[in-house]
Amino acid sequence: MSEQLLQQLIHMVAENNRLVKETQEELREFKKEMYDFRNEMHDFRNEMYAFRDEMYEFRDDATRRLDRLERQNKHIDADLDLLHRKVSDHEREINRLKQVGQ
Repeated sequence: MSEQLLQQLIHMVAENNRLVKETQEELREFKKEMYDFRNEMHDFRNEMYAFRDEMYEFRDDATRRLDRLERQNKHIDADLDLLHRKVSDHEREINRLKQVGQ
């Protein structure tokens, strides 16, 4: 009877050892997956920072270009106002000369 009990105990210890080894292997795999995931998230975060920097650069460039266009537009408006004034002055001068010549 004690021989049978000893065999059962040896079998149970062997089974426990097998389960512990399985659990340890699963834990190692889980840790590896978690480290891989952490590294992927780190890489993703770096990519997001790079993307954010690109977007800021794009925004700044677009703002500079729009500011330049706005200045050019103001100059064009001023030039058109000046041309309109000159045309009006010339028309008045032409009409004055026509009246003097009549």
